[in-house]
Amino acid sequence: MPRAASDTWLDAMSTARFVVIILAVATLFTLYVGHVFATQDLLTDVQQLRNEQLALEMTFDKLEGEYHRVTGPEEVFAAARDLGLQDQLQEGPPIQIP
Repeated sequence: MPRAASDTWLDAMSTARFVVIILAVATLFTLYVGHVFATQDLLTDVQQLRNEQLALEMTFDKLEGEYHRVTGPEEVFAAARDLGLQDQLQEGPPIQIP
């Protein structure tokens, strides 16, 4: 039996098709909201890792500065003087290459 002409598109749609469309829209909305929350969690993790990286870089710079201070020229020259080494070498005659 053919369907009678209906006044609205909702009346023309079968109940099964309407349920499928509603479920599809609800599924897409749920996936979108889940994606938004997952993205926010990922952004939070990235910000925490950036902060940790910055803290590690600052610690590295501090330790590197301390290392350079301990092994710098002033310390090396002082240790050399303590060992009895001279500050400068005596200059000899120039080397002539024929």
